[in-house]
Amino acid sequence: DSEYASECRSLLKQLGIRGAVFMGTINVLEHMGNFDFTVLSSISEGQPLSVLESFAAGRPCVTTDVGCCKELIYGEGDDNLGQAGYCVPPMQPHALARAMEDMCHNRARRLQMGRVAKRRAAEYFRHEDMISHYLETYEEVFHRWQA
Repeated sequence: DSEYASECRSLLKQLGIRGAVFMGTINVLEHMGNFDFTVLSSISEGQPLSVLESFAAGRPCVTTDVGCCKELIYGEGDDNLGQAGYCVPPMQPHALARAMEDMCHNRARRLQMGRVAKRRAAEYFRHEDMISHYLETYEEVFHRWQA
C-alpha cells in the first residue's frame, strides 16, 4: 500500500529515525522462521492473524491482552497444550518489555513455547476447519432467514 508506506516514511522523518528498511510485499511465513519470537503490542484486536502466522512458523508471541490473544497464548476449552508466549496488559510498556526480555534470555523456554505454538496452530486453526466453521455458520443463518 503506497499511501501507508508514505505515511510511515513521513513518521520516520518526524521522529528523526534514519536507516529504516522497508521490505515491501513479502511472504511472511518465509521470513517468520528467522525470528526468535514475535510481538503484538496492539490496544485493540479481534483474532490477530499475525499471532496465528507466528504460531504456524513455530514462533512464540508476546501479545497484549486484547481480543482473543489470551486464549491464543494460553489455550482454551479442551486445549491443554500449554503456554505459547506471554500475554500482558495493554498500554503497559514495562510489562511488555519484561516479557520480551524473558523471551530473549530463556532460550529453552522460548523453544518450548514455539513447539506449543506450532501444535496449537496445527490442531486448532487449520484452514479446512475454519472454512467448515464458516460454511456451517452461513448455512445456519440461511436456514433461519428462510424460516
